Amino acid sequence: MPIIVHKAADIVGGEIFFSKIQKDYLSELAGVLFNLNNLESAKGLTVDLYPVFSWKLKIPIGSGMEARIIEYDLRIPISNSDPLEGPIFFGEGQVIYFRDRLFVSERIPKSTLDREEIVLRVKKAIYDEESELNSLRSTVANLEAAIEYKKSGPRRDPIPEDVKLVVWTRDGGACVHCGSKENLHFDHIIPIAKGGNNSEANIQILCQTCNLKKSDKITMT
Repeated sequence: MPIIVHKAADIVGGEIFFSKIQKDYLSELAGVLFNLNNLESAKGLTVDLYPVFSWKLKIPIGSGMEARIIEYDLRIPISNSDPLEGPIFFGEGQVIYFRDRLFVSERIPKSTLDREEIVLRVKKAIYDEESELNSLRSTVANLEAAIEYKKSGPRRDPIPEDVKLVVWTRDGGACVHCGSKENLHFDHIIPIAKGGNNSEANIQILCQTCNLKKSDKITMT
């Protein structure tokens, strides 16, 4: 029987922000965190523990004009047996922490296979979320690049000096079309706007007259 796992909260700047899931899971999560906080506070129980997580929990009480928020500073201990690079099980294993997120499983794991399944589901949820964010970044970057392209056209990087030297030597310091040595220009054989680049194979020397005749075409007519 599959174990359903819900993301219950994000931890941002040490503060717990609950997700919108069913109230019974929120109660389960808060109950486990408070129990762990009380455990850390008990004398002599942190000797064999790693440094604790320090989290702030805000709980809204009441509604309307009588609404108020109660803040709790929680200190959540971590066992020496917990792998810090992977998901950490709290309480009886129904609350899981991984990468600044808290998850709640619909039932307490009863076996090693149950815990392995929960780990896999938690990791997949995190990786799906991170993959979606990366895809969003890529989409926005592409849209912004397209907008910039429409505004200013293709980016024209200057021809490197070493490329100019190679082309000048190769073409003999003269227009490759008419042989003139006056008013010379470095011309892109395939224009940048049509996919050309600044390699020496795509650069040639033309005089001003021939360059104007060629314009943005690939060959002289």
